[in-house]
Amino acid sequence: MKKFMVFIYPQGESIFSLPEETQQKHIQKVGAYLGELKEKGLLLDAQPLQPSGALLSGNKTSVDVETVDQASIAGFYTLQANDPETLIATLKKDPRFEDASWQLEIREILEMM
Repeated sequence: MKKFMVFIYPQGESIFSLPEETQQKHIQKVGAYLGELKEKGLLLDAQPLQPSGALLSGNKTSVDVETVDQASIAGFYTLQANDPETLIATLKKDPRFEDASWQLEIREILEMM
C-alpha cells in the first residue's frame, strides 16, 4: 500500500465558533470515523496542530525565523491506501464536512528509507 499525508485546512467559520454541544458531537463523529479507519488498517496517525508555530525561510547565507499565528493547517492524517482514488472516496465520507467547511490536501509520501 502507498502512504499519504492529508493536511486539514479549515475554511470560513471555525468549528470552535459553533455551540459547545455541536463541537462535542463533531469531535465524537470524527473520532468514530478515525477509529473505523484505524480498525481497517488505513489510519497510521492523526493529530491536531497548534494554531501558531515558526516559519523558517532563507538560503545558505541567511535563514530567517518568523512566527506564524494563524490556523491555516488544523491538523493532519497519515493514511495508507492502494491508490489515490480509493483514498479520495474514503475521505469524502469524513464527517467533518457535515459541520463546517474544510479542505483536505492529499500528498503521497515518497519513502526514501
